[in-house]
Amino acid sequence: MEFFRNDNFTLHSDADKVYINVTAAGFPVKEFDAVLKQHPRLQMTNFIKLRDALQQASGLPAEIGMLKPVIEISVSKDWMEATVRINLTEDELREQRPQLADRVVEQLKQLRITDGLQYDTLHDLPAQRSVVIARGTEPEHGQDAQLSYYVLSERKPSLRQDGSADYYEMNFIDEVRPGEWLGEKLPATEGKPGRNLKGDLLPANKGMDKKLQYDSEFIEEQWEEDRFVLRSQVVGSVYKVGKLLKVEELLLVQGDVGPETGNLEYDGAIKITGTVHDGYSVMATKDISILGESGIGAVDRIVSATGDIYIKGGCFGKERARLRAARHVYIKHAKDCTIEAEGSIHIGLYAIGCQLRAGYILLDKKRGKLIGGHVHATVQLTTAYIGNEFERPTKVQVEGFDRNSIIRELDEVLAEYKRLLQVLEHCRREVVMYEGYVDLLDDAQTLEFTGYSLKYEATAAELLNLEERRQKLMAYMSARGDGEVAVFQKAYPRTMLQIKEMEKLILNSTGGIFYVDKNKFVQE
Repeated sequence: MEFFRNDNFTLHSDADKVYINVTAAGFPVKEFDAVLKQHPRLQMTNFIKLRDALQQASGLPAEIGMLKPVIEISVSKDWMEATVRINLTEDELREQRPQLADRVVEQLKQLRITDGLQYDTLHDLPAQRSVVIARGTEPEHGQDAQLSYYVLSERKPSLRQDGSADYYEMNFIDEVRPGEWLGEKLPATEGKPGRNLKGDLLPANKGMDKKLQYDSEFIEEQWEEDRFVLRSQVVGSVYKVGKLLKVEELLLVQGDVGPETGNLEYDGAIKITGTVHDGYSVMATKDISILGESGIGAVDRIVSATGDIYIKGGCFGKERARLRAARHVYIKHAKDCTIEAEGSIHIGLYAIGCQLRAGYILLDKKRGKLIGGHVHATVQLTTAYIGNEFERPTKVQVEGFDRNSIIRELDEVLAEYKRLLQVLEHCRREVVMYEGYVDLLDDAQTLEFTGYSLKYEATAAELLNLEERRQKLMAYMSARGDGEVAVFQKAYPRTMLQIKEMEKLILNSTGGIFYVDKNKFVQE
């Protein structure tokens, strides 16, 4: 069938093949593009034959292409998308539009495409441009379980001045009552199945389940409406060990510790709203909080075996009081007492005549005063003033550390952290894969699934421990040199600074950062 003629050649088709008969040479090959635009169904398959035929003008038919269908439909390999292209000119499209939609639908049916037809596109098909005519519905992954927990208060003391009164404030013990909310889990959802263009169901993966991490001794998990909820079973204090949420029974003393209570010794945390009388002791396995504005005096002992100590007021120890914490001590001011902490000692206003020993001893940078006594820090001391204008002898000793050793240990921690992250990601992928088919697993697969789940949790716990270790090492690195004393206002004469084995006696009032670097005492 002939469909094009000019003075040089004719074009005709036979069984969808296109032939050219050139009777007169001289037609430029470049101008053949105009012919293609007039006939969008024409697809060139042999450009060399076209060029030779136009040059030789033999009058014999030469196969140069093929005739594309009016409606050209392509389907993706996954049967999730079909596109259509209408191989007509704009004029031809206007003429055939009334019947075109029905013809497209009929061809889609022949291809077994029954779902996802884009009706808006169907009735507004463009010429010579591929558009999506049918699209499958992707399965919607179920939502992962969502966990939320009680938010612990940040243990960061603030020293503020309100008229003539100073307050050393912090949220120290997070106290809860029986039935109080501690956390919850919104369960994972099933997800929505999808369909491909043939109408086949595509199963959806259920969201990943997550376990609420808590100690069940004093925390109860129960189903409430649409979620699992954690609630306290006792009056207690909330804290975390790694990711594990715990409630420790809290001994609440409304008032003072003295003749009416006797000495206190308790397996848990203690909160005292008043003070501790002279000669009495308070010992707890967890945190101790003493909230009386007047602080404490010549107590016997205040000891936390594994936690922190917070004294909202100060301590006038009369050279008798002893405070010791496994982690940190927070106190407004201290006089003539002994304070020890494996972590840090935070003092708001002053320490006079005290024996202080901790990894870090930190006084307020603007008003903190360290006068007399003996101070022993492992890594760092910061304060505003050391000594006083009367030149009271004050000795500060910083034990110091080997920076190169800390750097090596930090590198080891970071390498192990990176390795464990890879293990964690591998376990996570395996758990996610198995969770999509939990109901279909045999005994061996269930055992393997359980193994990956347990390994995931154990690896996550290891990472938390490593992170704590990394933070401790980074704290070392924050100090200058191999040990640091930072005096932000003034160190008075007769102050003795010892960092590692190096000593410096202050003869004239000065301030700055003192540290040891390569066995040299440096002041900045």
